[in-house]
Amino acid sequence: MTWPGLVLRNLLRRKVRTALTVAGVAIGVGLIVALLSITNGVKRTAGDLIHVGRSDFGLFQTGASDLTRSLLPESLAGNVRRTNGVSQVARVFLLVGAVEGSDSSLLFGYVPREFPERRLVIVSGRRASGDQALVGDGAARIYHLHVDGLVHAGKRRFRVAGIFHSGNRFVDRGVVLPLRIVQAIAQRPHEVTTLAVIVKLGQTPKAVAKRLERGFPGVTSVVEPGQAVKIDTSSRLIISAGWIFSLLALIIGGIGVTNTMAMAVFERVREIGIMRAVGWTSARIAALIVGEAVGIGIIALGIGLLAGWGAAVLFTDHSSLSSLTEADFTGGVFAWGLAFALGVALVGALYPAWRAVSLTPIEALRRE
Repeated sequence: MTWPGLVLRNLLRRKVRTALTVAGVAIGVGLIVALLSITNGVKRTAGDLIHVGRSDFGLFQTGASDLTRSLLPESLAGNVRRTNGVSQVARVFLLVGAVEGSDSSLLFGYVPREFPERRLVIVSGRRASGDQALVGDGAARIYHLHVDGLVHAGKRRFRVAGIFHSGNRFVDRGVVLPLRIVQAIAQRPHEVTTLAVIVKLGQTPKAVAKRLERGFPGVTSVVEPGQAVKIDTSSRLIISAGWIFSLLALIIGGIGVTNTMAMAVFERVREIGIMRAVGWTSARIAALIVGEAVGIGIIALGIGLLAGWGAAVLFTDHSSLSSLTEADFTGGVFAWGLAFALGVALVGALYPAWRAVSLTPIEALRRE
């Protein structure tokens, strides 16, 4: 019999116990994969939204539940513009609203002639005037919109002046309207969700951002995607809760593997004694116990990866994150899942393996 076949045969001796142990480890793997993929998605989203208009960074309200729930007074733009090191400031309103019947679309309120609006590349049609709308090329494909047609945004209809491309995946899937229009739709006159900032040549964004935070309490500058959790309380909650649950899963999974393998050793004492009597070395017996634990980890890894992927997609598609975040599955996410599964298996196998190799052949053969 081959080594993998021997390991599999031993695991199938107690199918229910093995299945329960696999399930416990798989839950931990699934939590890790779901948590990290959602976290990666949040960071990727933040990277797109904090650099709207190719700004150096964005200013948001401290403690907002997410980037679109931030509210700043529009008048703050003038004070920020006068701060040392600031070159340009643009007022932006990010609103998750209804576009063509889809409630999870993004509306962008820009001020005409400020840099986010100026940097839109018009690929078809013309620049908007009055209450006309500009539609991203992604949104145009999704909603089948065209120049001089009508787009339903909120409870109103707007003439499409042009189709644009910005290079920002969220903006390109959204609709740009004059700031005052989006403020009216959101019922937030004279407020914006973010101030986009460009710094002067010779200045570093981080230094200017710190200066603005000191000068305007209650305002948080987000220069890098990883900093988005400073203002995004919902993301912080997701990440914190995820790590807590993952830690609990690690402990429970480790205990489960230890218990399963310890019981396996206890039930096979005479078998281990016979192995020692016919020439099996301590290292080989330990390797068998560790191999069985790793087998549990590998099976749990496959189930956990699938479960984590499904949970992350389900969560992002059916939560308030659906319009902003897509689960981002990278090689690092799967590597963490693998490390968790094998780590739990190896830790759980330590005591049972030690117990197995510490048995002498005579002691083992005397056991009933």
